[in-house]
Amino acid sequence: MRTHKLSLIFSILLVCFLALSVSLQPLLAQAAPATAENSPTAGNSMAVVVQFSETDRLIRKVEFSSSTITGLQALLNSGLDVVTQNFSWGTAVCAIEGVGCPASNCFCDSSKFWNYEYWDGSQWQSHTSGASSTNRNDGAIDGWRWGEWTGTPILPYPQLERAWNALQWLKTQQNSDGGYGSPNSAAPGSVESLLAIGANHYKAAEWKLTPTSSSLKDYIDGNATSYITNASSAGKLGVGSQKSSLTYQATWPKPSTYYNSSTGIYQNGAGPQAWAILGALALGENVPPEAIDYLLSLADANGGWAWSAPFDRDTNTTALAIQALRAAGRTPRLPQVQKALDFLHQAQKNDGGFPFDPAYGSDTNSTAYVLQALYAIGEDPTSNSWKKNGNSPLDFLATAQLNDGSFEWQVGQGSNLLATQQVIPALLGNPSALSLPTLFEYYFPLIQR
Repeated sequence: MRTHKLSLIFSILLVCFLALSVSLQPLLAQAAPATAENSPTAGNSMAVVVQFSETDRLIRKVEFSSSTITGLQALLNSGLDVVTQNFSWGTAVCAIEGVGCPASNCFCDSSKFWNYEYWDGSQWQSHTSGASSTNRNDGAIDGWRWGEWTGTPILPYPQLERAWNALQWLKTQQNSDGGYGSPNSAAPGSVESLLAIGANHYKAAEWKLTPTSSSLKDYIDGNATSYITNASSAGKLGVGSQKSSLTYQATWPKPSTYYNSSTGIYQNGAGPQAWAILGALALGENVPPEAIDYLLSLADANGGWAWSAPFDRDTNTTALAIQALRAAGRTPRLPQVQKALDFLHQAQKNDGGFPFDPAYGSDTNSTAYVLQALYAIGEDPTSNSWKKNGNSPLDFLATAQLNDGSFEWQVGQGSNLLATQQVIPALLGNPSALSLPTLFEYYFPLIQR
């Protein structure tokens, strides 16, 4: 008991030390996106990474006109919702994007706080001074991590920067009507973009080609009704909407609209059923046990799932099924999940990537789906158990990214919109399922997320 108390005291003292600031900030600091009035004139920039949980993080680039900028000011200028509290000894960061504690009780959690770190070129390190007194130069990389002092490290920065570069390319591919597709916008590709930008905490209403163009939200609002034709499309849009802060309209069918209570089926087939389950959970709907039982019943005897009959099992559907089961609260120790992991191990190629079918070569989409499943169940994709011939899935993805930030479906085939869209959440370590936060982690209304 004495050791536990000392640990709590030490954590609180460490919070105070790291958050120490000599500047005065308002209790609620919400940085505005850069505009013509407040955009810096110099070309200096630095990266700010924020890790909310083991499966939720984002990256921003912050420009500044002076030769240096403090770590606190960089965070405040990132465009994120930042809550601070002033103390006699300085200013503390209480919450970022609703994760943390309210200004009225900045240290509401005795064991978790916002750790302030930096990338030294090979790993994350703790800063030795508070964010307001730490000057950062052009090219600096700061990290903010919610959790215990010795909690889960932030993902390696090069992995997150690849996601950032992919997002910058994705922005250039948007059409003036807010949608995605070539030559004309199409709802399926636009929904994929919801999942991609939402993984990095971008809002659909703010994602647009130019300031005067229609937003991604505008396009989805105008095309959702024709897109939703079954439970799986409703589910996928449900996940994308919740991730990108897009309101799922009351007139749009939900996964429950298609649910058959006598069979437990949202839609025939493991793939459609998995997306329906993920979407139902994202929209706050109850998923009956019979729906989970139906998904489990479709598992192949040798491990894995097929999208639907008469197809054979594949890595993409298997990864989706694993995520749906985990999101519904089922343990990764389920026999069906363990056999599915065996199937994925067998499908992995020597380059570290995964194919859709074991008979083919690695592709980025399949590798991204598998990565999301691994993150969902707490597996480390860089561990030896997920390396083949010394290569991890992330090693393969690194070989498939082009200089403009886009990804190829397979190496040597050129930029691919769908591949780039689906790789972004995987690089951010963000599964298709939404995190289930504790009260302390999200004290703001969930509508903000």
